[in-house]
Amino acid sequence: MNFQGYSLLDEVKSEELQEQLNQMAAKASDRKDELVDLLNEEQPTKSRLVDSAYSQCTWWEGCYYCQDQDLKWYRVKCFT
Repeated sequence: MNFQGYSLLDEVKSEELQEQLNQMAAKASDRKDELVDLLNEEQPTKSRLVDSAYSQCTWWEGCYYCQDQDLKWYRVKCFT
């Protein structure tokens, strides 16, 4: 999937991490709106991508991960 120059290429390939993110998302509140607001300041195009392409987002170990309608997780934004 592409959205004005952004590509959803950072799909989480690890089944173990996919399961961990599923568990985190089930326990925690959705962080999608928070991420959209954060990205809107620095990367408005990516913010719109997150808003339209993902159904939910979560935070885990310094990164925001978002899940698409096919239940696949993508790493969207990390902080070091």
